[in-house]
Amino acid sequence: MKNKLIIILHSEDEDKINYALGITATAASLNRDTELFLTGRAIMSFLEKDSKTKLNNTNSNELLTSIMELKTKISVCSGALHENIIKKSELRKDISFNISGLTSILNPKNSRDQIIFI
Repeated sequence: MKNKLIIILHSEDEDKINYALGITATAASLNRDTELFLTGRAIMSFLEKDSKTKLNNTNSNELLTSIMELKTKISVCSGALHENIIKKSELRKDISFNISGLTSILNPKNSRDQIIFI
């Protein structure tokens, strides 16, 4: 059994966001249990009002669509929402976000998961 891959996306840099989406889509397409965890200022790229302007790399929206079609878990850090003064209702409506905290990732029962921090 493959270990779960968790990509923690903290950066708001467009190239790094695109890279995280690429890693997530690739792992998910290889039938690997995968989660994209948005935290820090990265969540600013997934707001309803900014969704068109923040993901403007050539294939970012295509990668995001693939991730959603593959039913990949996309989580948003509750602490990052609080720190950035963002309500869940301000997140993109076309994405099913799971609101959770770092404890869901760092829980000892998930000790075999692999984590990439971007």
